[in-house]
Amino acid sequence: MTRSAKSPSALSTLSFALTGELMGEVYVYPLPEEFSQAWARLPKPRSLDAQRPTASLATAARAVTGRRLVFTDPERPPLTGPWTRRALIVTSEPLDFTVWRRLVREWEGRLTGWEGQDTLSQYLLDEAGGPYPLQDVLHRDREDRVTGPNWAFRVASWRLAQLLRREPWEVDTLAEPLTLVLESEGDLLTWAQPMEREASWIDEATGERRRRVGHAMDRIHIDVDPAPGGRTLVAHLEARTARIATGWYGVKNTHVCHPANPDIVLKAPVHLRWTKDDHGQWTLKSAQYKGATAQIVEACGIAPLPDPFAVDFDKPGPVRGIHTTAVHPIGKGAGSRLMRRLEEHASRMLDAAPLAYTGSSVRMPRLSPEPSPVVAPDKILPAVVAAGFQSLRIVALYETEAWKERILAQLGRDFAQPEVETLKDGHTTVLAPGLQLMTVRVPELVRHGPHNRAPVLNGLSMLRPSDPGELVAALVETSLPARGEADAKTALKPLFAARDLPSQFLTMASLGDLYQPNLAEKIARSRAVRNGQEPPAVTRKEDAAAQIATGGLLTDCGVIDDRLAAAACHPLARDTALDRRAWLVGLWTRLHRFPRIRGRAAAPPVLAVTLVALKASHHPDERYWPALMYSGQRWLPLAAGRTRHHAGPIGLPGHHLREETGGPARVRDHVEQALAQLPGDRGVVVFTEQHRDLWPGLANPTLGDGLLPGLTLAARGRDIAIVRVTHGSRTPRPTHRNGGSSKRPSDADKAAMPEKILYVSDHGGVNSWLFAAETRQHKGGQRTGTDYTRRTLPETSQSKLGTDFHAITRTEYTVARAGTWQEERLVGLAARLSQQSASWSGRTLLPLPLHLARNADEKHPQYVAAGEDDGLEQG
Repeated sequence: MTRSAKSPSALSTLSFALTGELMGEVYVYPLPEEFSQAWARLPKPRSLDAQRPTASLATAARAVTGRRLVFTDPERPPLTGPWTRRALIVTSEPLDFTVWRRLVREWEGRLTGWEGQDTLSQYLLDEAGGPYPLQDVLHRDREDRVTGPNWAFRVASWRLAQLLRREPWEVDTLAEPLTLVLESEGDLLTWAQPMEREASWIDEATGERRRRVGHAMDRIHIDVDPAPGGRTLVAHLEARTARIATGWYGVKNTHVCHPANPDIVLKAPVHLRWTKDDHGQWTLKSAQYKGATAQIVEACGIAPLPDPFAVDFDKPGPVRGIHTTAVHPIGKGAGSRLMRRLEEHASRMLDAAPLAYTGSSVRMPRLSPEPSPVVAPDKILPAVVAAGFQSLRIVALYETEAWKERILAQLGRDFAQPEVETLKDGHTTVLAPGLQLMTVRVPELVRHGPHNRAPVLNGLSMLRPSDPGELVAALVETSLPARGEADAKTALKPLFAARDLPSQFLTMASLGDLYQPNLAEKIARSRAVRNGQEPPAVTRKEDAAAQIATGGLLTDCGVIDDRLAAAACHPLARDTALDRRAWLVGLWTRLHRFPRIRGRAAAPPVLAVTLVALKASHHPDERYWPALMYSGQRWLPLAAGRTRHHAGPIGLPGHHLREETGGPARVRDHVEQALAQLPGDRGVVVFTEQHRDLWPGLANPTLGDGLLPGLTLAARGRDIAIVRVTHGSRTPRPTHRNGGSSKRPSDADKAAMPEKILYVSDHGGVNSWLFAAETRQHKGGQRTGTDYTRRTLPETSQSKLGTDFHAITRTEYTVARAGTWQEERLVGLAARLSQQSASWSGRTLLPLPLHLARNADEKHPQYVAAGEDDGLEQG
């Protein structure tokens, strides 16, 4: 490492400002009103596995034409742009209407319940569709903000993808540069050069050695969006690892390279049918493309699509399943080194410099000493009282002795009570004033299967409070269920919630090697070997997963110590530290789509809305901040609010995004009512993510202009500030730091990590603040993704292909409404509430109130996680 010169600190990113030349041209074909009327008469999809008609037709069209295209929904036409209220076909090349009429005719005639019909193709008239410069489709309003239809931002990446693949991608010492192929959804893939790793293990059940071969491709993802303030259009690039499925289980989509269109890879959904063999094991019966895509391709006179049922998972072929399950021989994440190589390649191909953020005076000092992963024993009681209770009892419910021993060993270390390891079931021990622990072995409760657990739970008297001021919480053993097996965790969550029991689950599979040497020990042992000395012994590490489970359970109970106040009011934060009493509110919204159930009508999507508030203060005698959650039309202590929410529906009736039936207005009224019920007259700071369909004032082009949460309360004289928090693919991805006073790697190709400050840029017209940091794993020594790319690992390190590669995490803050606050103080507060988590030493992507609101939603029994592997590293 070398000390950098004292030049201003700056962050380089993988985002590029788009000019007209980089946007390119598109072909746009408006469809007549008669087409939309005929479309409205088509039968609605009723099959459990049916696609939306627009998605089904678009997939078939991409397969037949080998072109990228967008087909806008005729029932929801664009309301802005040159072709308002018209369904559109947008393509990268001119349409062949002869092919399109045949395509649409074949597609419509295969709709279930509509076989042989042809009502749409007659309205596909031979018309010139351009080309139109995309910069003419997008325009600037009176405030010089970029506006336009949503489809225009989707297709703005097409030209960039073409430019990026003009030349092969040179990556470090690779002898053969990487050739990039277009994907029909807009990404780029290294299709012809997949990575490979074989993993083997001993099956505990049979004693046999098993093997699994895993493959992955590099993937470049591109998102285009106006920058905060709307003055600049920005393309956000990101390198990802696209893992190829090792089997059909869990696969929903495939990548297909059709010999007739080898220059583009089609993303196509598949329908899988399973059956049980003679031994009761599930085996694949059939695999077919959804939406009659294969038949339509053949009917249009094109060679058949490759058969998905014939896939050889040991060798990547023309059909590759997109990985969705947790286990894969190749890890997630591209790593910071590959991100830098992508920045260099993109800068050359686009002939443009990436956006840079400059260092600000807003500092992120760490607490010293660093708080323990679990609330310290002497801080438990005041934290329990702040949570709204007098005492807390944790009941550990388990089946295996190994799990019990693991939990008791770590709790004994955390609370300096080694005698806890001998605790007998049914007996209570005091871990700290205000905190008790009991263990109970109940295999019939935690074991997987479809049996009724309610009678078992009702018989456990220790799960009922002994007095009104006591809170009881459950720490529960679980494991990954076998394929097709009923998950005990799924069944227990609503049962616990209905009994006002906060719960956390922990698997034995999460137990790592507690004697794995850390970075300091590796250095010391290496130095000893070089000097001919005996390497020092490796110390036992903490069971991080057990600590996180215990700390997470305490947080779910609202038991949060004074670390948040210490971070928010840190003396080194200077003039950006918290300087007043305030309600700090996390507002989380998410569109929830219910899984389809065979034989039942599809349930319409609902908006899941959760709000969590911290009663914050800068006074030293108010260091323990109560946490509340809005549930049942009132604010409750966090523990009660979470369990009540989890015992009910994931979204309230009438909460949706359908403007014509008043869904967004009901959601806004719900939020206004919640904010108005916050006690007292202290000011309110709302941390929330972007949801332009609800509050236009949170969208980048109209940031701060239009509807915002809390405006009703502000009109009554209450001080309201709104901080929008974003992360993910539409947030600039930092690649490395330039300048600054912190150390830099001696290898110039390695990324220098950000300094402990916020970085800022006003490229869109308002300040965009980036909180960027190395991941917790990278800081702990997992730096393979900084030292190498997956393709340049030395032969002695090939096993690390199976580990996750880490880059620089980032979260963006923009102030939509400052109220009486200084902008720097608001973003500094947001960052410090991310830098310091509630119960462990790592950081969270979102400020804690928003993190807790999101967590309450994602732990709901009805929550369904996104299934497709996005190839991102974890922060």
